Amino acid sequence: MVFDPKGSICVVTGGANGIGRALCIHLANLGAKNVIVVDLDITHAQTVVQNDLPPAVGLAIKANCGQEQDIRHIINRTESECGPIDAFFCNAGILSTGGIEVSNDEWDMIWKVNVLQTLYVARHLMPRFVERKGGLLVVTASAAGILSMPGALPYAVTKHASVAMAEWLAFTYASKGIQVACLCPQAVRTAMTGGTDGGPAGLDGMLEPMDVAKETMETIQQGKFLVLPHKEVLKHFTRKATDNDRYMAGMRKIDELFGEQFRHVSPNSRL
Repeated sequence: MVFDPKGSICVVTGGANGIGRALCIHLANLGAKNVIVVDLDITHAQTVVQNDLPPAVGLAIKANCGQEQDIRHIINRTESECGPIDAFFCNAGILSTGGIEVSNDEWDMIWKVNVLQTLYVARHLMPRFVERKGGLLVVTASAAGILSMPGALPYAVTKHASVAMAEWLAFTYASKGIQVACLCPQAVRTAMTGGTDGGPAGLDGMLEPMDVAKETMETIQQGKFLVLPHKEVLKHFTRKATDNDRYMAGMRKIDELFGEQFRHVSPNSRL
């Protein structure tokens, strides 16, 4: 069953800024009944609710999306105060750059948010979707999850895992009427890119968050799994599969251009 946003109850993690904020606004514009804006920064989440969403539509919830108890709280509170969740957007994410020198603590943090967040949502929400015979789960991964990202080993690895998680959930729950989609953009003008040109991710251009949100919903309503706002990504992905040596040679060139200057960004950078 393809998701219809009109009259729906939607949860968006990382909803205070960037792609998450744009998704919240666009869902409200498409007629969502309630949009739950989840973010570690509750002040900015409340600002989105108060300034960007229609009256009585938004609800701000503070949460660390790398913690299972916080995810469970989001789901329980939403269903208690608003009603059954129709769509959950696992959008919160962390950019962690660097290579093999990145500490175990940083790996642990990015792994929990970029990968285990989706597991926790699935663990506590999928049984409800199964019982209701429907629901939508959207995972914001990255083009780095189907390609890679020079200068950002933890990000590339966790985003690959994020895509794999979304794929598994998609084919496992499709027969139960549950829709799963995976958003894989390149550079988007958010706090994560921090006013830069996006480094290696920006070689195919920088998109605005609202354009990504609109593309996401259009692709979801077509019933597709992969959401690729940057059309060049499909070309790169195809080349990776059909001419891997050429693809790897191209990645080596990009790493030579950006590897050193794009090595370390604070792990507090978020989508």
